[in-house]
Amino acid sequence: MTKTDTAIPQAPGPDAAEAREIRESDSGLVLQQVVQPGIGAAIWRRRLSPAFAEWIEGIPVGQLPALRALVDFRAAENCIHAACDRSGLPAGTMRDLLASDIGALALVFAQVVRNPLMHIRFEAVTTDACRKFHVDQMPARLVCTYRGPGTQFGLEDASGQVVPAGEMRVGEAAILRGALWPGMEVTRLLHRSPPIAGTGQVRLFLALDPAVDPAAAQRLH
Repeated sequence: MTKTDTAIPQAPGPDAAEAREIRESDSGLVLQQVVQPGIGAAIWRRRLSPAFAEWIEGIPVGQLPALRALVDFRAAENCIHAACDRSGLPAGTMRDLLASDIGALALVFAQVVRNPLMHIRFEAVTTDACRKFHVDQMPARLVCTYRGPGTQFGLEDASGQVVPAGEMRVGEAAILRGALWPGMEVTRLLHRSPPIAGTGQVRLFLALDPAVDPAAAQRLH
């Protein structure tokens, strides 16, 4: 994988198939299945180890790392360590586990979207940002919440109302199709961030988005 080769989707016709199903498993291999017909999201139903969960819940809010950058997937792990250094989070086994896990997820995502370059967003969330159900305007996104409540899913019914379709738990990882997923299927599975404003909850949230060539992005809109 040496170049960006994310395909540019064609405009689907009125009878286009829909991607609205959730594929889930306790095996990380499930993330690769997001490319299968009709799948709107693939969720790795995993659990954080008790020791790691206790460590990450105990980090003071002011020491939670924050990172927004365009990186090659091979640099993701080191970038997380750099963000931890900036936030004053001490080095140690648990921090190593966090950085290596994000590096591993970046590798899987790069393989799925066939693009080594990605935008990484890793930050604490305390507001109701992205609280409306939606489909991302991009080919795909990987999400994982390391602390706090996870992403919620929904589907529109015949009347246009959004019906809950499941949610992610802390530590679980998923790849979601976006509106610009290549091919003729239309992504109908919606998602949102859980509303937490005023609850005192803090989410430590990871999102990976594929980098899209600016000229290609203009042709997509």
